[in-house]
Amino acid sequence: MSECFWNRAPDEPVPSGGGSAAVSEVRAGVMAEALRIAGDLPTPQPRSVLCPFCGSVTPGADRCAGCGGRFDPLSRQATQNHMGPWFVRDEGSPHRPGCTYETVLRMVDGGQIGLDSVIRGPSTRQFWMLARHAPGVSHRLGVCHNCRASVRPDAFQCPECHAAFSIDRDRQHLGLGPTRPLPGQGAPEVLAMQAGPAGVQAGVPGDIVAGDLAGAGDADEMVGHARARVARYREESRKDRQRGVIALVLASLVVLASLAYSGLVGARGGEPGVSAGLGGSGAGAEDGVVRGAGG
Repeated sequence: MSECFWNRAPDEPVPSGGGSAAVSEVRAGVMAEALRIAGDLPTPQPRSVLCPFCGSVTPGADRCAGCGGRFDPLSRQATQNHMGPWFVRDEGSPHRPGCTYETVLRMVDGGQIGLDSVIRGPSTRQFWMLARHAPGVSHRLGVCHNCRASVRPDAFQCPECHAAFSIDRDRQHLGLGPTRPLPGQGAPEVLAMQAGPAGVQAGVPGDIVAGDLAGAGDADEMVGHARARVARYREESRKDRQRGVIALVLASLVVLASLAYSGLVGARGGEPGVSAGLGGSGAGAEDGVVRGAGG
């Protein structure tokens, strides 16, 4: 067919003789012309979904092609219930979320975590560590994390070194260490204060180290915050010494007043006896004089 029917003149008849075959021919010609004008029909593409569990992009489906997690609300909530601050290094699923301590214990009991498994959590300060060295996990594998002695999985502490096996089970607690300035990022006195473990540096209270410095953002802010806290601590120490001296002076005055009062009471208590003795002697002498005169 060389032309479509809409290109025909209004008075030109439609080819006949074929009946339905002629109509089909005309319809086919119309469709061919429409495809020529419109081009190829668009192919529908499935909508991609970002997996909330492992972060991989999955074509439109009801579960992730990478980790196998389902996208329905109940599956999301179930995964949320088991999320926590513990991580197990897995080359097959490197982006899966952390889990709770109870999940780690189930993995240990199920053989999914062994002595040489690489894990991190609150007891490791979020640094990767072998499970045999991780407090709170190694004893469930039969080894003390401190002295490497053999222990029972249900032991509370090591019978050899007495290291405790209990840890914080709060799923919101990451167990991160305090923020401390690095060499070259702070004043020498601040670095000296931070040299030892938190809370025992030269008698400085632990809240100065762990509480206040942890909230500082950069190094300069951290150093300024530390200097302010050290100055405040020194001022409070000076006031404490002054209050101690005042208390010592007052205590000394109280002791002196007590001694003076005791001496005064003793002096007053001895005066009646002396008067009585003197009165008795005078009466006897007078009586003797009278008797002598009478005789």
